[in-house]
Amino acid sequence: MRQTASAIRTATHRPATHAVHASAPFLANALRRIATTLLLLLSFAAFLPAAHAQAPIDLGLTYTQMRTKFVGAASTDNFYMRGATVDVAYSPFHGIGPVVSLNGMAVTNLRTEIDIHQASFLFGGRYTYSFGHVSPTVWSRRASIFGEGLVGITHASDGLYPTGPLGPKTNTLTSTATGFTYAFGGGVNYNLYHRFELRVMAHYFVTELPNGGTNQQKDTQVSAGVNWHFGN
Repeated sequence: MRQTASAIRTATHRPATHAVHASAPFLANALRRIATTLLLLLSFAAFLPAAHAQAPIDLGLTYTQMRTKFVGAASTDNFYMRGATVDVAYSPFHGIGPVVSLNGMAVTNLRTEIDIHQASFLFGGRYTYSFGHVSPTVWSRRASIFGEGLVGITHASDGLYPTGPLGPKTNTLTSTATGFTYAFGGGVNYNLYHRFELRVMAHYFVTELPNGGTNQQKDTQVSAGVNWHFGN
């Protein structure tokens, strides 16, 4: 049994409770890191000099769900990984600028024997178009839409990954894997109050992790959460 997002397991089964307990430290550490990153970024943005406030900066925090499937399975044999995305975008030139994204996903006890944990570190470019302002203040945007292209790496852990073609003499497995990743997508920010915005977005998300087949996963991510906008 092989899964397009990462891990495969041997024929030896393990109790379902073991998967839950084994994943708890990973999820706790991931949440702590995301929370720490968010607090640091918020603190930095809060103390930006007023002279630089006109250069737009967006800090997003969203809940993310990714649809994927097993290698060689029917197109309807899908399952979902869940996690969070933190991204920071800077748009100094007519809505165009760089963006950095941290994406953490996990699923546990899949088919009673598979755990998948992965973290993606991506960077690229984003274009944001604003629909104007509710009032003359720079903080009161009505809404904005954005599109972006990202590249980076994904590191997967707590699984079993093939290091070569599967077969009776070549089915070497390792517990971690790293692969090239790229994503294309965009989203909408809708102003709720002052700097605070509601965000929804979607991405076509491709990773290149070993799976004993194509060694590539073509998945879809959807996200919803909040965005803090600093600047005009």
